[in-house]
Amino acid sequence: MVTDLARTVGDVARAVRHCSGAILMGMDGIPVEQVVVAPGTDLEAIAGEYAGLLHEVRALASELECGAAQRFTIRGMNHRVVFAFAEGDLVLGVQAASAGLSGQIRYAVSRAMSEIGEQ
Repeated sequence: MVTDLARTVGDVARAVRHCSGAILMGMDGIPVEQVVVAPGTDLEAIAGEYAGLLHEVRALASELECGAAQRFTIRGMNHRVVFAFAEGDLVLGVQAASAGLSGQIRYAVSRAMSEIGEQ
């Protein structure tokens, strides 16, 4: 299973143009698998910094009766980070340059989430 997860995370990182890296992590921010594409990308720092916010996103979606949170995107001037919630406590995060195509990121993340759900 771990090998399959590593392959899935690697596939999503390679599928997104201008991707810096991808990480599969627990809701606590602890990495399960990660692939760094751009040197200097600190996915563990990203996971740790956003872990608390991801808990809040899930809670807010529930409180507002939106249904289960599916994705959360942070768009900055230099890059964007897309998080997708898997069943249980797993989250897939993908960081790409701001020039990365949003549709391409969503498609790659959706495919990866389908594979993660099957594993």
